[in-house]
This record gives sequence, C-alpha cells and structure tokens, in this order.
Amino acid sequence: MTNSLPDSLFQEFPAVSRAEWKTKATAELKETPYEKIVWKTPDGFELEPWYSSEERDSFLKVPADKPVNSWTNCRLISVTDPPEANSRAMNSFVADVSAIEFRITDPIFCSPENLSTLLSGIEATALPVYFSGNLPPAAELLPALASLPGFRGNKGGLLASPPFVSKEADAAYGKWVDSLPGFRLFPVDMVPYHERGATPAREIALALAGASDLLCRFTEAGIPADRVAAAMEIILPVGTSHFAELAKPRALRYLLGHLLNAYGADAALLPRLFAKTSGRTISLLDPYTNVLRLTTEAVSAILGGYDTLQIGTFDNGLSVENDITERITGNIHLILRSEAALERVVDPASGSNYIETLTRKLAGSAWETFKQIEAAGGLRAAEETGVISSMLAGSAASEKKELGNRKKTLIGVNRYPWPLTPEQEENMTAIETAIEAGLEKSTAASWELLRLKTLAHAKKSGHAPSLFIWTIGDPAISFRQAAFCEDFFKCGGFRIEGTASLPVEEESCQSLLQTKPDIVVLCIADKDPVPVAEPLCSALRQRQPGILVVMAGKPPLGHEKLLEAGLDSFVYTGVNVRDMLETYQRKTGVQ
Repeated sequence: MTNSLPDSLFQEFPAVSRAEWKTKATAELKETPYEKIVWKTPDGFELEPWYSSEERDSFLKVPADKPVNSWTNCRLISVTDPPEANSRAMNSFVADVSAIEFRITDPIFCSPENLSTLLSGIEATALPVYFSGNLPPAAELLPALASLPGFRGNKGGLLASPPFVSKEADAAYGKWVDSLPGFRLFPVDMVPYHERGATPAREIALALAGASDLLCRFTEAGIPADRVAAAMEIILPVGTSHFAELAKPRALRYLLGHLLNAYGADAALLPRLFAKTSGRTISLLDPYTNVLRLTTEAVSAILGGYDTLQIGTFDNGLSVENDITERITGNIHLILRSEAALERVVDPASGSNYIETLTRKLAGSAWETFKQIEAAGGLRAAEETGVISSMLAGSAASEKKELGNRKKTLIGVNRYPWPLTPEQEENMTAIETAIEAGLEKSTAASWELLRLKTLAHAKKSGHAPSLFIWTIGDPAISFRQAAFCEDFFKCGGFRIEGTASLPVEEESCQSLLQTKPDIVVLCIADKDPVPVAEPLCSALRQRQPGILVVMAGKPPLGHEKLLEAGLDSFVYTGVNVRDMLETYQRKTGVQ
C-alpha cells in the first residue's frame, strides 16, 4: 500500500466548478426552484448548499490563537452557602472540571472570610476561578481576592460587567490589571442579548461594541489598550445552529484584530473567548433531548476554538435527580475530549469552502451592525436610546414566528413531545412555576406552559381534552395527514382517543362518538374533499352539538360550505400551531 501525498489524494477526480454543480443540482431538482435549497439565514444573508475552491480568494485570515485545540472545562456553582459550594467544587474535579464559576447570590459571600472558605483546598495558581452574580464593588472584591494565597496568579476572571462609577474608579483598575495579570477584569457578556433574541451575527456585533466601549472607557482612564485587551473576556452563548455557531467565534476573532488595531493595541492580544451552551432552547418536559442539544452545542464551541467551555445542566432537578444530571452533563465533555478526540486539530473548519464562506458572511453582516451601533454612540448609548431593543425585537419576533409555524423545530417542544414521566407528574406544579419564570428568556417555555395547562386541567377535572382522527381515502396520503395532526395536537397536551379508517356513512359517526372526543379531525385524501366532508360535518354536529370538527389540509375550493355545515377550522403545514392550540384549549374549556 502506497501513501499518497495530501495534494495528490483526489487527482483521479476532475475538479468541479460551482457553476457546474449548480447546473447539475438544478436539473436534479426538476420543478423545484433552486432557491428552495438556499438557506435564508436569520441574519438576512443567503447561503447556498455548496461552495467550491473558487471561493478561496475571499477566505478571511482567521487567527488561530492557540497551539492545540484544548479547552478549559468550567462548572457553574451557585453560592448560597460557602462551605457547601466549596464541597461541590472539590467533588467536581473527578469529572475533569478545570475551572469553576461561582455565581454569588449575596455580596456577603465575597467577604475575605467567606472567600477563604469558598476557595479552601483549591490551588489558585492552577485552577481558573470566575465570579458572577451579585458581586460587591470591585474596590472591595479585588483587594479581598488579591489577599488570598496564590490568587495573584489565578487565570479566571469576573463575569459581571464593571458598572461605571467615576473616572477615578476606572483609573483604579490599572493597579489591579498589573497586580492580577492573568485575571480577566473586563467581561463582555452576550448571554443576555442571546436571551432577548440576538442572532449569531448580531452577537458578534454586540461583542465588538462591548469590547469597543471597554477599550474607549479604560484607555481614557489611563490604562494602555494592550492591558485592557489582555484583561478582557468575551462570553458568548452557543445555540443549536451548528455551522453558524462554529463559524461565529472564527468571525469574531478576525474582527477583533481590526478593532484592537484601531485602538493601537497589539492584534495578537485577543480577548479570551468563553462559551456557554444556550439555555434558550432547553426543554423542562423533555430533559434527555436536551443532552443532544448540549452535545451539539459543545461540539460547535470546541471546533470553533473557544478557550473556555461551560456546558449547562440538561435538567433542573425536577425531572431527573441532580446527581444523575450532573454526571451525564459532565460526561459530555469527557466523551468529546477523550473519545471523540476533538482537541487534536486546531481550527478544523479552516479550508472548508462552506464554513469559510459562512464565516466571511457572518463577519460582513456583523461589521455592518457594529457600525450602526457605533454611529448610535456605542453599545451603552444604543441601549439607553432603545436602538438595541428595537434591533433584537425584530429577530425575536421572527424566531417566534418560525417556531409557531414549525419552520424551526425544537424536538420535544413544538414537535414530537414525549409523555410526562411519573416524576414530572408528581412535580407538575413546580415545573410549571419554573417554566413561567423563564418565559422571557426561553423559546421553549411558552410551548411547554401551553401543554402543561392542558395536562393540569385534565388532572384537576378528571377529563383530558381528546380527539379522534378519521382517515378517508388513499392511505398513503390520509395516514400522513393523520400523523401530522397527531403530532400537532400532542404538542398542546391533547389526548388521542384513536385513529381509524371508517366507512363514509352516518353509522360511522355514531361509532366514532362513543369515545366522546372533544375534537374530530377529518383526514380526507381527495382532490375535492368538500362533497365527502360536508355531510360528515353536519352529522357529527347533529349527534354531538358541542364537538369541534377540524379538517386536515388547506381550505379547498368551496370550503365555505364546510364552515356552514359546522366545520370549525383547518390545520396544515404553515399555520401558527401554538396560536391554534391555544384556541382549541379555549374551545374545549382548558382556559
């Protein structure tokens, strides 16, 4: 066996131009327009499904800022009791945790005595320690940290943005930049913007604007730009769109180099990038699907080259025991590092025509948005004048619409919901409270709350709103319609009494109504379903006046006759599923 050189691996295959590929793809699509397979990204630019090496001249020179693709595995620990938080931190090291974020719930926990307890047994020079949450003023916190043995060599940082107090207070940071040289004092946190609906390109733009604000603010306070950049940490959420999330840190690193140059800083002193898996799509009713979401998000972060990765837990303890949750979540990192060996290649996306093109387009879109923010006076000023809120409201509304019509799928949420477990049945009230608390930050919450209302109503009243699906005609079509309708109504918590292909006669109506369904769904595989459906609607309504008769498919020609005969509505691909489920809840007495 002869080993071929890398540049000769594919010599036997002729090169294919992008034009040739597109011509072939268009022919294969037949009557389907080519535009149907072009991705209209949430950031407004289009991305074709394939790019050739012809694109290489436009690739960005993304800096690779580390010799190996290693990452720091950071665990979040909420501090309500310093000894207990310390114990949890010490126990986490068996899961290969290599950094800790202490989320402080009360500033008193940052007193010198409590900090000493919190970090007892932790080698401060070896383990990065981050602090977030309800922190005391930096003038109190930083001296307390610096007084701890070995902490001046710590490589962690603050994850709560420094509030502006005065220029004198800003100038005082210069002392701590020098006294804590590896500790990041200037965070730029994009998680709140992500929770408000920011798209990948806008997160990049907002991160640049946040970094620009800090550079401007602290250089004016007399701290050199190089030192500000070196003390900066950018926290980015990682969403479920794999390729976009992989390309996001690459585009940001490229643009950060230009930003640092503009401030006279060394472009090689890139801020550290801290990735956090998104909580925006986490399901509280389908926890194990969250494991898949977190895994794909972690893969995106690792391949994108983040320095630090924090994988959120896949459940809040109401569906799965905390010990099991923490163990499975910790195993995601171990599998990706030790079994998938993702640390072996630095920037594995480099040279991929598709991802390089996506990186370039993300960077271009982000730069245009960044310029708009700067023109509004910078991030802080743009927030105060409502520019940022207006910007994010549009993307949030677009995402809500895509989830509503199920153009965007969240498994277990707006498609394929899983039945509640006995633990969830027992904790239903607590889960509902947790979902309500996350309505503003989660895209899954409103769907799951809708479903829980139906289930809670059934538990309280002893009657679960139900439906019967009646298939008529060609099974290849009507069964597909029935599967769509079953999934549709299950997302709202409705019980499926049955699905059957019954003769088109009045006796079938009587047989069907023996189960006393609240809704009957007609799945009729016929080019003109009106003659079949009209008498059925009338017969069903006569035998059970309060019943809702629904038809699968778009309203056909002459559908007015069906509405006159008692048909309630139509369900089909493209309708706002969540809004319709809410309507059916009202009509069946759930709310």
